[in-house]
Amino acid sequence: MLLARKTPEELDISKLLAIYRSDSLENCRSMYPEEPTVEAALARYEAGYAAFMRSEFFARPGRLWMVETEDGLWASALRLLPFEEANTWKLEALATHPDHLRRGYAARLLADTIRYLEEHYGVAALLSSVGKSNTASLQTHLRAGFVWEGEAQLEDGWRYTMAYRSPQGDRSAGTGASSVRLSGVTRQS
Repeated sequence: MLLARKTPEELDISKLLAIYRSDSLENCRSMYPEEPTVEAALARYEAGYAAFMRSEFFARPGRLWMVETEDGLWASALRLLPFEEANTWKLEALATHPDHLRRGYAARLLADTIRYLEEHYGVAALLSSVGKSNTASLQTHLRAGFVWEGEAQLEDGWRYTMAYRSPQGDRSAGTGASSVRLSGVTRQS
């Protein structure tokens, strides 16, 4: 079941931190090398991430955390940041709880997120940055109707490689048909 979280009060920070634990473990030592242990660096990293989720993330209107759940488990999550173009979002931080990988939660989350956006906003465009070597994420995005666009840069400097665009007049997710056009995009060669 999809949860769309629009305020910090709706977030269960401990469940979100559990989803991102593997990524946090990868990043915490480089962010806080002065900490004497991995545990200390992780605690500091997660405290900062929790503070970001509670305050900074929702400081701008229209931002969403999307969470795929099953039987109360927060299995997969992503965050959406609205772009200047109407009905366009930057998709960030797609992750699945380490104990629940390869069970289709991320694919379900992408499909449910697309359906949610199309139901609430009409046509939708989602921009995502996926590295060519991240084959699992590439395949998950492609199955959800995203297309590879090469590296493109938005006016604000944010880069993306894949996009989903709702087809005009057809709200079925997964087609990846191009209908929402973006201005302020620079292609990298």
